[in-house]
Amino acid sequence: MNWYSAQNYCRKNFVDLATIKNNRDNKQVQGLIPTYKYPWIGLYIEPNHHWSDGSSVLFTSWDTTGILIGSRAVICGSTSTGRSGRWKMLSCETRLPFVCYGPPVVKQVVRLRLHAKDSVDLNDPVLRGHILMTLQDKLQENGVSGVTLKWRVHSDGKVFKKEKKEL
Repeated sequence: MNWYSAQNYCRKNFVDLATIKNNRDNKQVQGLIPTYKYPWIGLYIEPNHHWSDGSSVLFTSWDTTGILIGSRAVICGSTSTGRSGRWKMLSCETRLPFVCYGPPVVKQVVRLRLHAKDSVDLNDPVLRGHILMTLQDKLQENGVSGVTLKWRVHSDGKVFKKEKKEL
């Protein structure tokens, strides 16, 4: 896709084209695209450097080859997976793969203590699924949406551990 179509796709389905704020972000984007491809990122120049999401360009990783700066009114940025994440500015009409970013993923671990009769196996997959659905329903009833619940499975394949009773 050209840069504008890629930006439109990202905005409809995720948040925007990738914004690279540091070397870690740059390496992360490199890992998403097969080697020797130049995917679009959210960088463009019109006439100054901007990120598609409106944030400031504070980190850069320019490639010294193929820079079109000054040759056109608007040029768009791509990054190289084969040249250590170096950025190139190209005609925005060039057809390239692209990298989108989504909303930040927030992981939170909540410990749950359940009291059950000795005859109930809380590690039964059907019962665990029912408990998870019940918790999800309770969250929705309380206006919480967009949350994915899942169990943390221990190395022994179990979710729940029986607490030892203290004497």
